[in-house]
Amino acid sequence: MKIQKEEPKLTDLNQKALNAVPRRPSSANVARFAVPGVLVLLIIIFSVALPSSFLTAGNWASMVQSQAVLLILALAVTMPLRVGDFDLSIGAIAALSSTVTAVMAVNLHLPAGLAIAIGLLSGVMVGVVNCIAVIVIGIDAFIATLATMTIVTGLTLIMTNTTVVYNIPDSIVQLARWSGLALPASAYYGWIIAAVLFYVYEMTPFGRSMLFVRGNQQAARLVGLPVNRIRVIAFLGSALLSSFAGVLLLGTIGAADPGIGAQYLLQPYAAAFLGATAIQLGRFNVIGTILGLYLIVVGVTGLQLLGASSSISQVFYGGVLLIAVGAARLASRRNKTSPVGN
Repeated sequence: MKIQKEEPKLTDLNQKALNAVPRRPSSANVARFAVPGVLVLLIIIFSVALPSSFLTAGNWASMVQSQAVLLILALAVTMPLRVGDFDLSIGAIAALSSTVTAVMAVNLHLPAGLAIAIGLLSGVMVGVVNCIAVIVIGIDAFIATLATMTIVTGLTLIMTNTTVVYNIPDSIVQLARWSGLALPASAYYGWIIAAVLFYVYEMTPFGRSMLFVRGNQQAARLVGLPVNRIRVIAFLGSALLSSFAGVLLLGTIGAADPGIGAQYLLQPYAAAFLGATAIQLGRFNVIGTILGLYLIVVGVTGLQLLGASSSISQVFYGGVLLIAVGAARLASRRNKTSPVGN
């Protein structure tokens, strides 16, 4: 009796052939490291061109300190963006929280802790309004948060009669200004928040659920995900972080400027969208957002040290945002068409 040898299956042959062919890095793998690569390149260029001013410990400490509040706001915007929503009220919430805290502490002479708690609560209430407008009523998030941004800015200006509130208690100032290893407290707060969000986004089912909701809300509902609850948490988390950034801003500058909110909108979104083109293409992620923010600050600082006008920062922010949004959109499309995910 002859024993016939089993012919290898076609799929096995194909797999062996694929394994035998040396693989080149995909364009996606190259693209995900473009932002850190550009950041390193800018650091090298400015270090060579400006060794006595850019490449100093004082300049680096100044850059980290100047972006500490922006880092928290950039992390805040990733929460609604990660579920497919926008929150344009982050800067207004920060200004409101800063102003309410200052008014409570300076004008009403409340204890610092109570004043801060009321300031944080005021910002969270704006988040509640955003949830009602977007999730309950169904208004587009971009339109709804643009409206709340305008309303909150007006109320903040009315609250102080458009004047800056000074004489902030030392306990509030020290909350943001105490330092360690030549870095301000606000920088450490930002990094701690980043570590917590990184764990939530990358290590928990909730973080993965946020991506599922962003991809397709109807499909997320069909598999049993509490879509509305996830979106509520994202909006309220964004509002809470924005409020905390406002309190730190109050302590950092030692005064509450009710009209400062507009200055803290463009940069966080530029960093978040730039971050969506790094590390995890098409996804709003923590590490990419941090890299995006520091790429912006290194670029602006280097150009200013080279003699460029201070207004170059607005041009740089706008240009980076335009490029980042376009690149994030292309990366998202590529991921949808690719047979292999991130």
